[in-house]
Amino acid sequence: MQIPQISYASTSIDLSDKSRFEYFSRVVPPDSFQASAMVEIAALFRWNYVSTLADDGNYGEKGVSAFEEKAKDYGICVAQSLKISRLATDKEFDKIVNDLLSMNKAKAVIMFVNEDNCRNLLATLRRLNRTTELTFLASDSWGAKIHPVYGQEIFAEGTISILPKRKIVKDCQYGSSAAAFSELLRRH
Repeated sequence: MQIPQISYASTSIDLSDKSRFEYFSRVVPPDSFQASAMVEIAALFRWNYVSTLADDGNYGEKGVSAFEEKAKDYGICVAQSLKISRLATDKEFDKIVNDLLSMNKAKAVIMFVNEDNCRNLLATLRRLNRTTELTFLASDSWGAKIHPVYGQEIFAEGTISILPKRKIVKDCQYGSSAAAFSELLRRH
């Protein structure tokens, strides 16, 4: 079937391959753009030795891979690349935090991690009483969302999270509701 799809949230680098996804389009940039921005931020802060943390799967692994590739051009070394499994336990989060803390010179952590795992990571830092030793540079999955930090805001202090630039279209007649979209389709 040749059905066009337009996504407002799909950022996977793989979806840029027009030979596989000919009818796919998006209104947000791919994760490779985030990775470039994150490399530039790390360079700006002179974080030349960092750790990376990724969700297991396409989003996390491809995002970190893009960061690592671009980091080479800036002389940024990756001390360790860690992954969070899909059904991570408290024990696994404890190990991840201890591994991150074990790298004395890599106190900046570059993250392509979903919001639930961001929240669990902060909760683990709190539980282990190690809340001030790491600085996080997080992708748009954390972004401006409240869920990762709600009730534990102080433990996220110093975190930098990024979001693609957004623009609100003033006087948009249709807004963003499904009913408005259905009405638009009916008229056209």
